[in-house]
Amino acid sequence: MLSGMAAHSGEQIVSGKNHHDALIGKIYDTSLMPGDWVDLLDTIAGWAGEQPDASGDASVEPLISHLERAVRSSSYIHALEDRNRILNSMYHQMPWPMLMLDDQMQVLECNPAAHRALADGPVQLLADGRLRFRDGELRRALKRVNTMAAGRQVQLLNSARDTLTLLCLPVEKSDAPGPVAHIRTIVWMLSGHHVVMPSPEMLQSVFNITQAESRLLHLLCKLGNLQQSAALLSISVHTARTQLKSTMAKLNASSQVQLVSQAMGHALVQTAQPEQAPPDTEYTMNLPDGRVLSWYEYGDPKGRPLLTLDNLGGAVPDHTLFDDWYRQQGLRVILVIRPGYGLSTARRGMQFRDLGPDLRALCGHLNLCRPSMAAYCGGGPYALCAAALEPDLFDRLGLLATTVPIEHFELDKLDRIHAMFLRLFRRDPRLFVLVGRLALRGVQRAPEKYFSRLAQSLCPGDQQVLNDPDLLARLIRRMRQSHFQGARIIIDEYLRLQQPWGVDLSQISIPVLMWHGDDDRVISVGGAHALARDIPGAQFRALPGLGRFLIYRVWQDFLTALLALPQAAPDPHGTSALHAPSPRS
Repeated sequence: MLSGMAAHSGEQIVSGKNHHDALIGKIYDTSLMPGDWVDLLDTIAGWAGEQPDASGDASVEPLISHLERAVRSSSYIHALEDRNRILNSMYHQMPWPMLMLDDQMQVLECNPAAHRALADGPVQLLADGRLRFRDGELRRALKRVNTMAAGRQVQLLNSARDTLTLLCLPVEKSDAPGPVAHIRTIVWMLSGHHVVMPSPEMLQSVFNITQAESRLLHLLCKLGNLQQSAALLSISVHTARTQLKSTMAKLNASSQVQLVSQAMGHALVQTAQPEQAPPDTEYTMNLPDGRVLSWYEYGDPKGRPLLTLDNLGGAVPDHTLFDDWYRQQGLRVILVIRPGYGLSTARRGMQFRDLGPDLRALCGHLNLCRPSMAAYCGGGPYALCAAALEPDLFDRLGLLATTVPIEHFELDKLDRIHAMFLRLFRRDPRLFVLVGRLALRGVQRAPEKYFSRLAQSLCPGDQQVLNDPDLLARLIRRMRQSHFQGARIIIDEYLRLQQPWGVDLSQISIPVLMWHGDDDRVISVGGAHALARDIPGAQFRALPGLGRFLIYRVWQDFLTALLALPQAAPDPHGTSALHAPSPRS
């Protein structure tokens, strides 16, 4: 029995037992219906508030035990769902030899066709799961895809030497346990003798060849024999050979087998693409330690560079809304994707101070010299630490609705959901992590339900954003795009926020502009103002009536003010609190 749930009287004992049973039942209900995780959070946070503050007491242990079982149960269901989703969409629908690779290029699973193809060919499967390539260039190209250095899109790798094409698809990482969590890339092996054919119409559309050429190529894919194809088309072999040469020249193929392989592969890529590709492209680079760092670019490619970091969770804002304005202002806005989000490789044990060298490497890669930095929400701690530790990295720093150090948190002013999570963390970090894992699955399965519940405890301005169908759809799309490698990075960042940053912010020597909504119910304006006092010369503005999602209201005004800051040395005596102009409506 959990302490505090039993009492001395018989009636209280019954009541305590009922309370206990209801709590445990809700834990297991949530493992089956993760969309209801806010109700579980409410119940456990209420229990935690009733318990005496005693570190190391045994009252929490039974609760931890039940949560661990529920998380294991939820993870098992999650694993089955994700495994079925991957296999149903790829494994069973494709007749080509197919491999599932982990991040070390080990084969985790493959279909029967792959077992046959890899027994004795240009690519062989060894007993320990490794692949042996006859073509070293093909192996190196596959390794680049597998590290995501080449992006997340479907890609084709060709080996003219072995007349082999590999169709590669980087896979969104699952947070579930087991082999499915380790799948990094799915690879189909395409060669000239496979029997699933693209239609003549598709070939003509994809490769811009004539109708006659597309009909011949379709039959070559199907039969592999030029004479038989010519006979079926009622044309001479000479005519068929002329059309074949013309098609090979258009597709830059050196042999009939390579032509067929490329035709089948490219046609498949076209069918595998989403109906409407996202308007923004994620770029990648390899960092000196081998990790991948990714970023997006908006606005004028030749404009004034501005680095930016998005919120905790990596979902806000959608910069495509501002792309035209960036171009009008002559800005090249570079959204840097933090490790663990998007295609940027996660870094074990990362601290806020560790992003600075990655940012410096990116600036070197893009030939940027002291760009400006504008960080929003959870991006603020990284930008602040980089400015303090690498004083020549930026020429100025803007912080909009930034997260603050733990010593400046005002728990009594937090919104209900974040306050409950923080209460669990302070009671026992294990409670926070376990409930957080159930919550992540709930958010992924029912994001609209989560944001609806979140909006209830936010200010009217934030509710307006979360109730806007277009902005909500953009938020969810960006969230799913950011969580390509799994969503547990959010728990890591929340845990990071509960620890001291370990950086002396008084060392910041560049101009700093801070704007914060005075009705922000996630990070209070008082906490933000306290942070501003730690930064020499920071200019702080409180924006009346605005909250956490103010970025869609004031982002353009904020950047305009940031880029207008003078290059004079900041005032070493503290902050200057200014009144905010009226935000954009």
